[in-house]
Formats: sequence, C-alpha cells, structure tokens
Amino acid sequence: MNRIQYAVVVIKNGFLMCAFALMLSACVASGGANSVKISSAHVQHVVFVTLANPSDAAAMKADSDAVLPKIPGVLNYACGPHIDVGRKNIRQDYTLGILVELSSVEAYRAYQANPEHVALIKKWKPKWSKSEMFDFGAP
Repeated sequence: MNRIQYAVVVIKNGFLMCAFALMLSACVASGGANSVKISSAHVQHVVFVTLANPSDAAAMKADSDAVLPKIPGVLNYACGPHIDVGRKNIRQDYTLGILVELSSVEAYRAYQANPEHVALIKKWKPKWSKSEMFDFGAP
C-alpha cells in the first residue's frame, strides 16, 4: 500500500469514526435508539370489564374507541380483549381491558365528568357482570 492509498484509508476510517460518534451522541441525546418515554407524572386509569354477554365486546370496544381517546387530557388509550401469551399466571377472567393515560389528576377528574364518558358508562355499565378499576401514577 502506497502513501496515497494509506492516506485514503485513514481519511475514510476517520470519517466513519466521526459519523459513528455523531450517531451515538444523537442516541444518547434522544434517550437511545429504542427509548421509551416514562410517564411517571401521568395518571394511568385501567379498567377490566366482564360483559354479561361476551358477544357485545366488539360493540363496546367500538364505542369506547370512538369516545375515550378524544376526551381532552387523554394522552394514550388502548382497549382490547385478553390475549393468550401462554402464561398460566395471567388473569383471563375479563372480556375487555381498557387503559387510559391522562396528563394529570385534574385531567382525570375532567375525564370522569366528561358528558361523553358519562354517556358511554351509562350505556354499557348495565351490560357488565363485573368490573375492576385501578388508578396509579405519580401526580
């Protein structure tokens, strides 16, 4: 390898090292390539509903999907049936699980009083045979 070829290799390697260093610094600045946003200051509202008639699940999910994510203060929303992941210690005794993440305790209180939320509960609660609700976070 002559001096020119050696210089080209050194420059290429230097450029690649700089590019790699920039990429790593960008990952560190953004929290990592697969960073997860920790929402410890938010309120998580979790509901597990057992419907008297499990065939109503699709309709309740559709109604919930249409209403709940649009309520002011809702940051994240998920609704769905139990999924079997092959673990025996996971509870399976519910029809639908609902998760609503709210921005604050004040947003949670407004969510509970929201007329669309109240109407949704009024429509579906009589069809529940059981429900469990959990709220957690660090408001």
